[in-house]
This record gives sequence, C-alpha cells and structure tokens, in this order.
Amino acid sequence: MSFKPEMEIQKEPSGVTRQLSKDEVGQQARVLLNQFIQDRLATEQSEEQVLHMEDLQDPGTPTGPPLEYVREIGRALRCIGDELDRNEQIQNLVDQVTPSANHETFFNVANSFFSDGVYNWGRVGCLFYFAYKMAVKALSKINLIRSIVNWVVNFITDYVAGWIIDRGGWDAIIEYFGTPQNQFFGVVGLGITVCAGLYLWKALK
Repeated sequence: MSFKPEMEIQKEPSGVTRQLSKDEVGQQARVLLNQFIQDRLATEQSEEQVLHMEDLQDPGTPTGPPLEYVREIGRALRCIGDELDRNEQIQNLVDQVTPSANHETFFNVANSFFSDGVYNWGRVGCLFYFAYKMAVKALSKINLIRSIVNWVVNFITDYVAGWIIDRGGWDAIIEYFGTPQNQFFGVVGLGITVCAGLYLWKALK
C-alpha cells in the first residue's frame, strides 16, 4: 500500500492548519467504532441483528472532522479484530464480563489494556474489539450499546487521544501493517494478560 500517514491536521477556512484536539480525536473514534461494530455485525450476525448509525448514537452527536483515509483505518481495525478472534485470553475475558457491567468495571477493563504504560494500535484495536463483543451481548438493548460506545469514546478522549495525536492521528494506524504477524501478540498480548488478571482480581475481591 502506498498510502503514507501525515500529521492529523484540520484546515481552517483561512487556510491555516491546526492540530486536532483530544475531543475531536475522540469524536473521530466514535465514527470508527460505530463502523467497526457495524462491519463485524454484518459479517458475523444475521441481517436482523445489524445495527444502523442511528442505533449507535443520538441525533446530532458530534463525530469530529472527516477522516480522509477512513477506509484504510477501518481495514487496519478489521485486521486487528480478526487476529483477536483467535486469541483465547481476550475471548475468556469477554466471557467473564457481562454487558450490564457498570461504568467502573468497563473503565477498569479498558484501563488495564494500557496499565503497563505501553500504547500501540493493537491495544487500541483490543478496546474496539472488547466494545464490539459487549455490544453483541446487548443487541436487544440499544441504550446499553450507546452507553458502551460513549464509554469507549470518553476513555479514548481522556487517556489515548494524546498518544494518537503524537503518532500523527488515526491515519497513522497504517503502521500496524508494518508489524510482522508473529510479533502481533507481543504487541497486544501483555495488555490482554494484564487486563484479564486485573479483572479477575477485582471480581474475586
């Protein structure tokens, strides 16, 4: 692929460029997460279970400046999701967490993906994948799915957006394709292991 990510900037009407804010990166995350959920539901579930954009967010919800390479970003996230389909650790974690878990539980699980201070696109993809799996469990509860999406967006805005901006914005996820497949679980595995361990520890206290 010849596409090369550039710094994530937005042109003002005057032609002056500026770096996107954390809120805008979070708003873009909503678009990407909603698309991620829709795509996987369309592939893995029946037509009756496919969700539409209006199901995933309230009317008028901010979605940030448009993403120029949204298809390429979506492809990278899909690849990460496909890898995680074969990861027993995250599947066991998903089985343990109910979709009705409160915000604190969801935050603890999300936070533990990055608890060792390491940020990479694989772990961001894990967050999307975990949210999708929770949404699948809650397909009959649209308000709960919207809450899950909002929790992910808020988490990314508060804790991950700075790293994404430093990488050059969401477009930089293309660098995931430069990660050899045999290194993939080294990229995300520690986060999953820590996540599962912390969740079990908290659940059993």
